[in-house]
Amino acid sequence: MNSGESLLSVGAMMLLAVMILRVNNIILTTNSVLLETKFGVLATSLATSVIEEATGKSFDQNTSSNSISNVNDLTAPSGLGPGNNETYATFNDVDDFNGYTKIDSTLPSAIFYLSTKVEYVSPTNPDQAVNYKTWHKRITVTVTTPSSKDTFVLSSIVSYWFFR
Repeated sequence: MNSGESLLSVGAMMLLAVMILRVNNIILTTNSVLLETKFGVLATSLATSVIEEATGKSFDQNTSSNSISNVNDLTAPSGLGPGNNETYATFNDVDDFNGYTKIDSTLPSAIFYLSTKVEYVSPTNPDQAVNYKTWHKRITVTVTTPSSKDTFVLSSIVSYWFFR
């Protein structure tokens, strides 16, 4: 083997090494994207579960057993949250979830941290929280995990309707 053939062999080995490194980089990037997607789906599922559970409850403490027709009969904005002796097991209305936090470590892939906020919103601008009583509340669930760089936030508007 002369020096020209040796040079070609070295060049071919370098080209092969570069190709192997590039393929490994693509595989690792694909795995990272797949994991981020998996965490996003799991976080969305957890947040949706909390929202669905909350919206299955009464609109307000004062509407759990009676209907009301005056917005002033609703819980004050400063009183949103669980009552004195209420626990998660005894939540009976949407605003009991205000300030609710949960650590979900039941999934094998990651630990998720959930926090919930409930606030009154303006009917003309539901993105704007207001400091007065309205027939509309927004529940916002924020999910984070150390396994993902993203923070997942889901919101839903809950309105009080009573048909006679």
